[in-house]
Amino acid sequence: MAQVVLVSNGPGERYTWVKTVLKERWRSACEMRVSISLVLCEFEGGNEAAIAETFEPDALTTPSQYLRAAASGTAPRDLKEDSAGNGAVIGLGGNAALTVALGRRLGFPSFRYSFEPQWQKGLDLLMVPDDRVLARAVRRGAPRSEVRVVGNLVADAVRAAERAPDAGDPHVLLFAGSRDSFAVHLIPFMIALVDRLGAHLPGARFVWPVSRLLSPETMRDGIAGRWAATLGGSAGTPGDGVVITPGGHRLELGDEDQRYAHMRSADLAITIPGTNTLELGVAGVPAIVLLPMNRPELIPLEGAGHWLGLVPLVGRYLKRYAVKLFVEGLSVPVSLPNRMSGEDLMVEINGRVDPAGVAERAAALLADEADLGRRRERLLATMPGPGAAARLVSTVTEHAGLERG
Repeated sequence: MAQVVLVSNGPGERYTWVKTVLKERWRSACEMRVSISLVLCEFEGGNEAAIAETFEPDALTTPSQYLRAAASGTAPRDLKEDSAGNGAVIGLGGNAALTVALGRRLGFPSFRYSFEPQWQKGLDLLMVPDDRVLARAVRRGAPRSEVRVVGNLVADAVRAAERAPDAGDPHVLLFAGSRDSFAVHLIPFMIALVDRLGAHLPGARFVWPVSRLLSPETMRDGIAGRWAATLGGSAGTPGDGVVITPGGHRLELGDEDQRYAHMRSADLAITIPGTNTLELGVAGVPAIVLLPMNRPELIPLEGAGHWLGLVPLVGRYLKRYAVKLFVEGLSVPVSLPNRMSGEDLMVEINGRVDPAGVAERAAALLADEADLGRRRERLLATMPGPGAAARLVSTVTEHAGLERG
């Protein structure tokens, strides 16, 4: 039996890429064992392996298992034991060099799917979502013969979902992200936002699809408003699957697994930048995308920007300066749909934010049915469609000779 190992790190990649490809294997022509190998992520919360287990892989290895095996120049035992036949390693997030190294240790060809055009020496193929990323990859040194366009995996994940029942009028989604250090400040902001919007929208249904990566402490402190002053938020009262705002309005705590169902039913979303802006775009949901600069040092940055914040004594100031430079130097939109379409489809708000200002903007957008409809129509027309998972599996299966596995 052939083996495919899916290498991943971040939550967005796991839910929209790994889970989707793992499901697709059941419709592939050949029998294969599909495993997940988690690698280190600077934003990990500790429950990544438990979440990945719910995808029901044939085997799962943790970041610590990867590191221990790599230190001795081998692969995690649960993967090594099944590497006698044909196989492939597919990077679906994380450092490409880790995917290549694992492929080499298992004796399998290495593949990578990415929205970014970075080529890694040792890859057999780089798979990308569209022709624009392909062109950028080639300009940056990727061999043209070793880059394939397979489509966008996010579209597969979102379009497969059924709509949520009892949508509400309107149905409004709110997202606090998956990083504890930032979410604990955003949760009181969301509570205050719902409090203001609920007063003007008595038929509305407000849903927060809660990331499983958020710790119980973050949820408790966020709802209690411990850091409410950061963004002018409010404390709420926890209930059975809901948070009650000071004015008595309900913010539902949705299951993260149901977020695509809610996206398919939503009229508007309020979120921060990330993969979920693309998910919302694919679902045709206009969104207000916030990049709060009230305290820039709190904004999660990947790579060096993250580690700057950990420097003793001066880390906070270094991080604040790094974030300001990053935001001021942005030459592209912060939301993926705006970046991909070249159109102003998501409303982006950068700078200091407060619940009153964002609530006013949200209420105005919901009241303007023509503008809301235009944005929805253009999102559905410009965002990618499904089919990427099938093309990815077919590409890897053919290139790695897994039909003969």
